Amino acid sequence: MKPLYGLAALAFIAQPVYAGSSFYTRKSKGVLLYDLYRKAGVPTPALQRTFEFLDLNSEKEFKVRADERLVTKEITNKNYAVIIDFTKPSSSRRLYLLNLNTGAVEKFYVAHGVNTGDDDAEKFSNIPDSRKSSLGLYLTGGSYVGKHGESLYLYGLEKSNDRAFERAIVMHGATYVSMDFLDKYGRMGRSWGCPAVSQQIIKKLIPLLKDGAVVYAYHKDLMPVAVTSPTVQNVGNNKGSTTDNSNNVMPEEIEP
Repeated sequence: MKPLYGLAALAFIAQPVYAGSSFYTRKSKGVLLYDLYRKAGVPTPALQRTFEFLDLNSEKEFKVRADERLVTKEITNKNYAVIIDFTKPSSSRRLYLLNLNTGAVEKFYVAHGVNTGDDDAEKFSNIPDSRKSSLGLYLTGGSYVGKHGESLYLYGLEKSNDRAFERAIVMHGATYVSMDFLDKYGRMGRSWGCPAVSQQIIKKLIPLLKDGAVVYAYHKDLMPVAVTSPTVQNVGNNKGSTTDNSNNVMPEEIEP
């Protein structure tokens, strides 16, 4: 298998391509998974790109950044995938866990970076110390126990997120992703760029996603730019000012 060095040249997929062994043709009880996911509210462009990526790359290897070296990764977990719809605010359940065998969809809350926005996610970056979320396709790695408890490594595959490992962007649990925090502040807490979920949900996600599952962080207004630019700003005409929000962080959401 010939390694792929990043996916910057991978075009944004706007239309499905049906093939004999395609994820588009998978069914559960006679219904296409694709239709089940769309009915559950998964955004169509994000679903199309995820399926296309799986179809084109399921048998390939990728060279991804890990510290100062490149490591080889594959899509070895084809049972589950995740789509995070950052078009939606943090007060919505915007992380979609897709069962690629049954068509089941589960929805969870997920935080974005402190400098990505307040409730709405408006600014994204691949730059170290930006404390912003990054858009694009990821592969999961193994799990480890760190300052947030058991966490999941993420390897970015595009220019918009290929420094994820260097930036310590991982999926982890956090006390600031909870109904108590939402009820108190009207939004979920914010990370330093990690897609943080509740402490209960991370225990569910890690066994399902670790070691080679696809995660796609999506925003409907920014994906064409995100795949070619390491720093993405300004959703719409008036959103996404360059103000640094780090001084407006609640004590409960500061990452230790």
